[in-house]
Amino acid sequence: MDKKRHHYIPKAYLKSFCDSTGKVLVYRKDDPYKAIALSPDKTGFRKYYYSQPRPDGGKDHNALEDCFSSIETKWPRIVDQLYRRENLNDSLVDIFGFMALQRARVPASRDAIEKMKAEEVKAKVRRLDAAGKLPPKPVGFEDLLDHVEVTIDPHQSIHAMVHVIRVTGHVFDRIGFFAVYNKTDVPFLTSDNPVIWFDLSVQDADLRPYVLRPDGPVVLLFPVSPSLIIFGDSSDRGRFASEGLGVADLSDIGSVEMINRQVCRFGYQAIFAQKAGQERIIEEHAGLSPIIRFNRIDAGEDEVVFFEMAFGKRERKPKWVE
Repeated sequence: MDKKRHHYIPKAYLKSFCDSTGKVLVYRKDDPYKAIALSPDKTGFRKYYYSQPRPDGGKDHNALEDCFSSIETKWPRIVDQLYRRENLNDSLVDIFGFMALQRARVPASRDAIEKMKAEEVKAKVRRLDAAGKLPPKPVGFEDLLDHVEVTIDPHQSIHAMVHVIRVTGHVFDRIGFFAVYNKTDVPFLTSDNPVIWFDLSVQDADLRPYVLRPDGPVVLLFPVSPSLIIFGDSSDRGRFASEGLGVADLSDIGSVEMINRQVCRFGYQAIFAQKAGQERIIEEHAGLSPIIRFNRIDAGEDEVVFFEMAFGKRERKPKWVE
């Protein structure tokens, strides 16, 4: 049977954030003042999100979902081993594969890709117009091209996931990793965009998501559960290369709150919590999400568009209609 619910946040991942009833609290960024308790099966998905066209003209709703499931099934075992503080150096490929997929498959990534492609289409149309290759615009609508809405086939952002995974791998290559155990009473949060990295040398107010300098410092955060996070730091690369995944305890509440603040900032549409109690920090960062911004250098037929990641208000994505 065709699979309808395509989870971009795996159920196997969210189960670690569930309470004793098997539910997780979902705080939507569009309405952060109300938490909804849901099972992992009923959140973190979009209908037919990974469906692909078949050569015969039909749709394959299962191939990618099945492929991702084969990666996800390894995650509960890895989490159990992390809890037992076992040596997981032989499982690093599985850990990094799971994390890289979580960076590439989520709406925060795919929406940004589709936005970039839409702006590239608009720029091409403007270049054609500047070259006189389009029909003249109606009188009174000289700025018509500034109001054109472009929709992108979601299949294009599926293809682009391969590139995102490769870029993520390059970032991983710059970092040393620790499994950090939360010993405070403040649990880690997670989100619908749980793989986080940033330049630690940038002031918090100026920080841009996923923007790094070629040789600059990198910090990576990936919440595993309310009591465990995978923490990466470029300053630890040497130790990691010789010893592998490190282990550390975290007893400083301020550091846990700093991590949760970044989790909330990098969350795209939703924040997930095992229990109530951190509404203030969730609400504080609900207004902005990681988005793609563009700067246009208007030079007629030579127009150029530059893109960069930033924290901003999510825009409505035009719906693709086949």
